[in-house]
Amino acid sequence: QWTRSRWRWLLVDEFQDVNRAQAELVSLLAGSDGNVAIVGDDDQVIHRFRGADPAHIAGFAKRYPEHRAIVLARNFRSRPEIIEAAARCVAHNPRRVEKTFLAMRGHGGRVWVRGFGSDWHEAHWAAAQVGRAIAAGTPGPEILVLARTGYATQPVQTALARIGIPHRVLGSLGLYERAEVKDALAYLTLLVNPADGQAFSRAVQSPRRGIGPATIGLLVTRAREEHDGDVIAACLQAAAMNEIRNRAVRERLVRFGAGLARIGEEMHAGRSLGHVVLATVMVEGGLVENFELVRDTSSKASVRRDAERVLEDLRSLCRAAQSFESERGAPAPLRDFLDHAIGLHAQELSPGEDRRVTVSTIHRAKGMEAQLVILLGCEEQLLPSWQSLCSPDPEALAEERRLFYVAATRAKDRLLITHAAERSQRPTGGPSRFLAEAGLTGAATPLAA
Repeated sequence: QWTRSRWRWLLVDEFQDVNRAQAELVSLLAGSDGNVAIVGDDDQVIHRFRGADPAHIAGFAKRYPEHRAIVLARNFRSRPEIIEAAARCVAHNPRRVEKTFLAMRGHGGRVWVRGFGSDWHEAHWAAAQVGRAIAAGTPGPEILVLARTGYATQPVQTALARIGIPHRVLGSLGLYERAEVKDALAYLTLLVNPADGQAFSRAVQSPRRGIGPATIGLLVTRAREEHDGDVIAACLQAAAMNEIRNRAVRERLVRFGAGLARIGEEMHAGRSLGHVVLATVMVEGGLVENFELVRDTSSKASVRRDAERVLEDLRSLCRAAQSFESERGAPAPLRDFLDHAIGLHAQELSPGEDRRVTVSTIHRAKGMEAQLVILLGCEEQLLPSWQSLCSPDPEALAEERRLFYVAATRAKDRLLITHAAERSQRPTGGPSRFLAEAGLTGAATPLAA
């Protein structure tokens, strides 16, 4: 009562995102006859997993029957072509407030749909469109690449990195910033410079082999004294190092050194960059073997999912190496690829100088806008998700439709929508039903990939 009397007027923004407890708190603060105003859009309820529900807006209307509803139908962001497509789709939701949108900006927007055989082709095409837009004068911050899930953005992150387009990943790290990819780069660095003690320390402890700092120090010292700093050569002789009392540790060091030495011989014999990177992540006792074991044996679903995410990151690294070699022409030196990979995220950006493209999931991009939006993976089982298609709750599919609406309305001038026949080397469910609902089945563009 004291809190209610302190403030005579109450304004609640983004009311569509409140959960049940927050909705009740608003009612308690306002009281039965309080002066309360809410601002919300039932077409943007996309956080049901946090307790958001379109029913909260309807519940507010029932609690305050004398309320006045003002529909803010004027859109000052998107061109009419974009608004109309998004509105046609979300209009298929049965439980929503009817509204007529009015785009205040004139005609001239473009909505395109493009299909691909695989997510890798999709990613390269999307990166090429980003490059063309930037070359034509579109600032990086005015380009937004979206997908329903984070894993669906990984190929385009790699494709952007390959052609040197600076980008940020909302709520996530770029491919070359992820710990396990940095671990793989440490292995590759050792192949280029076997005397790099820092790379050796990281690689030999990824995954854990029971090799601690003291043992690493002994190996680096022995390498400097007897092998011109070559720690791989020192590892091959670890069986004779009596200073390392644990025989199992000595055997692991020998196996580690033997694996890298074999790959080094293949590299010097002229094997392709793609082969060298693949062989390195697949080396016996290495990263792939470790995370495949975790994925296949862990009792925790979250741990299994994280292991699969790491394996996909390592696949992306291998694909990035293959693409780098295709771009530069064979043979592409491993050193050049490492310089490219390590330098991609090293640039320091001063305030106001961030020119990066944004890559994000739809959820994290809510509230953003850009001249060009590329919506990836508009496919059955991805957008809408397979969980929503299997759910007996019709509101699950309705929320997916709202996700499409939110993604589309981030675009101010141009909206590119893609779908692929295969994603992560598995068949998809085909083009999303939302494309037909939005009237976009005939919006394919003949642009070259």
